[in-house]
Amino acid sequence: MKKLVVLYILLAASLFAQNSNQQKSSLPQGYGNLTWGTMLSDAKDKIEGKLAYTDDQRIIISKDGELEYYYGFFYMDPAKYDAQTNGNTQTADEGKLFYVALKFPYLSIETVRQKMTDKYGEPVFEELIKGRGPVAWNSEKTIMIMWVDLYEGKPYCRRITYVSKETTKDLNAYVYAMFNRIEIDVIKKLNP
Repeated sequence: MKKLVVLYILLAASLFAQNSNQQKSSLPQGYGNLTWGTMLSDAKDKIEGKLAYTDDQRIIISKDGELEYYYGFFYMDPAKYDAQTNGNTQTADEGKLFYVALKFPYLSIETVRQKMTDKYGEPVFEELIKGRGPVAWNSEKTIMIMWVDLYEGKPYCRRITYVSKETTKDLNAYVYAMFNRIEIDVIKKLNP
């Protein structure tokens, strides 16, 4: 009898885990058809919506109806970076994808949060103060942030940002190569 109960519990736990995995997928390792680190020139043909603007090094903006997509590319200016790093520079004269921000008309926070939770599980971070702030999901390679704002006195979502964790580390290293510690402290104080 005990063996039958243990077998039943193991079978139920296995089915529960399998159903949980089917309901929630991991965070994307990029956005849409693009993966983190894609070079800007390779990304132009794979963006969502219609191309509205690009500077061919750091950003692509596209639109699809009321949706706006901001594709951010980490680009180190060789002229500036070479002087600080003794010649250790990137080979391409364009950036690599490290964030995508999706902007849309105000939607109910409950609706957006429920869709995100159903797809990716519970958020790992939430800091809503007076109906404003971030709600975030975290995975091995991606951070996804749902931004909450007040609109007519109620919390709404209008933007979701996807960020590459790996490229963010490169960006931090770049900042520390470009500025000394005192300069970084001053910048942080002036731009909280």
